[in-house]
Amino acid sequence: MVKEKTLKVGFDLDGVLLYNPARIARPVITLMKKKKVITNRQELEFYVPKPGFEQFFWELLHKSSICLAPGFEQIVELKKAKIVEPYLITGRFAHLQKNYDKWRKKMKADQLFVQSYMNSNDEQPHLFKEKLIRELELDYFIEDNWDIVQYLDQRFAKTKGQDKSATIIWLSNILDFRVDYHSKVMSLQEALTILTRANTDSQRR
Repeated sequence: MVKEKTLKVGFDLDGVLLYNPARIARPVITLMKKKKVITNRQELEFYVPKPGFEQFFWELLHKSSICLAPGFEQIVELKKAKIVEPYLITGRFAHLQKNYDKWRKKMKADQLFVQSYMNSNDEQPHLFKEKLIRELELDYFIEDNWDIVQYLDQRFAKTKGQDKSATIIWLSNILDFRVDYHSKVMSLQEALTILTRANTDSQRR
């Protein structure tokens, strides 16, 4: 019998581990950005807020992450069963450290996650996450930001001759129902079901 593989899995924070009802507005905000209503940014260039009002406003936005997402406790069980080896990876900028520490304490991150990583040097979030997925050699990463999902999926898609790839699971919402993606889920629980199934499949091979 083939031993089941423990999957190395990265979890984003806001919108994945933390329930954030405001994330349903993401498709509208993305469209406005592309139409340059909000900003003249280049595609996949995330704005880094400046000290003062901008950072204060950013802090208010992140307070829309109001509680642990349904299914969070399942991660604890999956870790105990050696189905997943979980990592916390958030693109939050450095000025959100205090709120980040509060959530880490609430979710007992030091006990649950093998390692926790915050974007303390204010790198571009998608590049920060790409770097860690490579360094940690993750099998899966769960992300709710569609722009980041598209970028990471292109970077980690399985190609001929490539020994290592990672599957990017997109935690979507109802307004994105028209968007097709190979690993699209509507909840953290559904994402964890994919991981459980992948672990079972590895035993059959």
